[in-house]
Amino acid sequence: MKVNPNMSILIVDDDKDIINYIKTLLRKHGFRNIHTAVNGVIALDYIEQSFIDNKKVDMILADWKMPELDGIHFLDYLKRNEDFSDIPFLMVTSDSERLHVVEAINHGVSQYLIKPFDERGLINKISDVLKRKSA
Repeated sequence: MKVNPNMSILIVDDDKDIINYIKTLLRKHGFRNIHTAVNGVIALDYIEQSFIDNKKVDMILADWKMPELDGIHFLDYLKRNEDFSDIPFLMVTSDSERLHVVEAINHGVSQYLIKPFDERGLINKISDVLKRKSA
């Protein structure tokens, strides 16, 4: 996978160990512009401020189950806002129920990755999202 190290990636998860694991894997594969938030409210603030500063987020990796604003409602907000609706969104969650996967797809998620995951699983999903974005 060819990587743009300047690509802005936002990781949103209330589990700091997951955030650190994902950051480590992303850095290993050449990504350098990585930001984090512990819930959807903080993530929205970051995305909106980045947009104001003309530094749009290029990809989001977010958990489904988080306090204050969960991943699916966070995704809904982004999809309803024309400034953010095209940001690729990878749902990273422990929820493997088929109904939830279908729900996420119906809400416009770009990809769905079930925890626990390994390096190859994460990188394959990101690669798929990037291929779709460039198509």
